[in-house]
Amino acid sequence: MKLFKRWRWRALDRALRTDTGCGLPDAALRVNAAPLLAIDLEMTGLDPSTDAIVSIGWVPIDQGAIDLGGASEVGLAADTSRSVGHSATIHGIRDCDRVGGLEPSDALARLTRALAGRIAVFHHAPLDTAFLDRALRREFGTGWRIPWIDTLDWFRRRQADRDDDDAGASTRLDAVREAFGLDERSAHNALDDAISCAEVALVLAAHSRARLLDACKLPRGR
Repeated sequence: MKLFKRWRWRALDRALRTDTGCGLPDAALRVNAAPLLAIDLEMTGLDPSTDAIVSIGWVPIDQGAIDLGGASEVGLAADTSRSVGHSATIHGIRDCDRVGGLEPSDALARLTRALAGRIAVFHHAPLDTAFLDRALRREFGTGWRIPWIDTLDWFRRRQADRDDDDAGASTRLDAVREAFGLDERSAHNALDDAISCAEVALVLAAHSRARLLDACKLPRGR
């Protein structure tokens, strides 16, 4: 399995270098020394086939330190066919607030540039990567191709390894932060949640000797 994963990593690296000029970090790097980008999305709902991305926030992590100078959040222009609806009660972004937002292609291009040479970090990655994969395919014809670290999955595996009764606890980012004794942060804002995710990733990495090849999930196909 690890041999296949290593082969897949190299294939992704070659494809990215060919298409973008910037490949992946060395798979043997320890997570706490690797260039990462913590990402969070706010969406109109939970179904990538019918809902849309409202905003994207991200923050770089370099050599085990969060780079707030590289942090960014972009709002996407409203899609007249997809109102934010009741999701506005969660993220606080109304349709009228999205006037002047970026077109999806511009927002995704900015995220792609920020990701160059980095590994993505999400909390509960399957949801975010599904939305990003669909959006990238729609805008550029190529889906999500960056390996990622899922802080929720990593946290749960860590708790299970310790025979912790909370191994199956809440998926909420604030619950994981509380378990690590991290200060409470505002939630349901893409940039704030990206920073919160980055802090959780650093705590997990500090308690692990994991390398990127061990910690990362890889996208399927090209």
